Amino acid sequence: MAAFKVIEGRLSEKYNHFKEYEFDSCRATATRLMGVVAMKISWKGKSDPRARYFQVLHLDYSEYGIDDYREFECIPGRNDYGDNKKEMTELWNHFINVMGGTVVSISAAVMLRLMEMALSLAGDGIDREYDNEENELFRHEAMLRLSLMKEALESEGISASDDDTDSIISTVSPRRLATCETINYFIMRLVDCDYDAAAYLSKIDREELTRCELTRPGIQTLIRSSIKKSSIVEDLPSDGVSFPYRCRITTLSRSGYHHSSFVVFLDRDYRQRDPKVTEIRIGTATKMSDYESAMQVSQPEYLTVFDVPDKILNGFDGRYISYLADSNPTAVPNGWLYTVYNKNNAHVNRTEYRLGDDVFGYALLTIGGELILMSNKLDNIGALDDSVVLSMYASFLIMKGRYLLDTPIFHTLCNRHAVLFEDLIETDDGD
Repeated sequence: MAAFKVIEGRLSEKYNHFKEYEFDSCRATATRLMGVVAMKISWKGKSDPRARYFQVLHLDYSEYGIDDYREFECIPGRNDYGDNKKEMTELWNHFINVMGGTVVSISAAVMLRLMEMALSLAGDGIDREYDNEENELFRHEAMLRLSLMKEALESEGISASDDDTDSIISTVSPRRLATCETINYFIMRLVDCDYDAAAYLSKIDREELTRCELTRPGIQTLIRSSIKKSSIVEDLPSDGVSFPYRCRITTLSRSGYHHSSFVVFLDRDYRQRDPKVTEIRIGTATKMSDYESAMQVSQPEYLTVFDVPDKILNGFDGRYISYLADSNPTAVPNGWLYTVYNKNNAHVNRTEYRLGDDVFGYALLTIGGELILMSNKLDNIGALDDSVVLSMYASFLIMKGRYLLDTPIFHTLCNRHAVLFEDLIETDDGD
């Protein structure tokens, strides 16, 4: 009896498109110390040098391994060329804007190694806080496609780099870190149970880091930190020479918020660059009550509210407002949310760090016809106001008021269908 073999067509996810192309380049965000790296991988056609194949992906080094993955075939002359190229560019630019890091070129060998280090977390059987069958299916498909890419590269003699872990991490990490950057990144990676990156920033043995008391609640997000320079008189280092810094942090795990205080010791003077953590000495590590956590996390909200006439509501385009030009709107229950990110991660290099400080501000276009600007910083809301007032929409929008609220409501505004701003606040008719 004749044997039959299934031949996968080009529309099948099991078809190896990469064998029709040759590797051209990989651009990656230098954000490994944030626990994530985005990549844009470019391939050029072997038979048609004009043809391009792109991969855009987002790797997670804490819990999920891979969060996003897309492929785009861009062949001039095909009907889908323009749409595919535009969608690819928008997705890549979105990652750059959100992650705030610089972009670097890396070799195929380093690219493969970075993928291996992340995808070891993407398999089945790992306990994740938020997961479902759809996410599992996505990871299986993404890993299949990346395995086909690896197969194509290996057929050309390209394999994953065998450099040490620190060298690989350094290719996609910021250079010349300052003191607060080092401490905040170290804490961030440690409480996220990303031990490879935490060890990269320290001289402490990796296995010792896994036993640190700060990691007991499991994977956590660093919400807030406060750093104060101490002295070797107040906090004597074990090696007698490292510099002590007293830290207080708020983190969020599955079980709730936690507050910790400890001393971090660095091997260099605060005026120098690229210090390493030599020791961490825990003072307290406790779970917080709901009231305590609310006090730690809350920030004032500066808001400006505009009325948007019906005649421009449906055709509203944020690209005509300077600060919103690079922000793609996200659908929320009450309309469309624009998130404006800072252009870099300078907020990490501060003695007072907050998770949300990578966001410059927000703009919410509501179903009910309001444009609501919000920022936690007075200077930022002023800049957002000016960008609207100086836009082509200025003559159509009517300002309804500027507000400072100690009780956050913007999240509620975004997530309650058809609610208006005035529905959520109490006004004093005597003012």
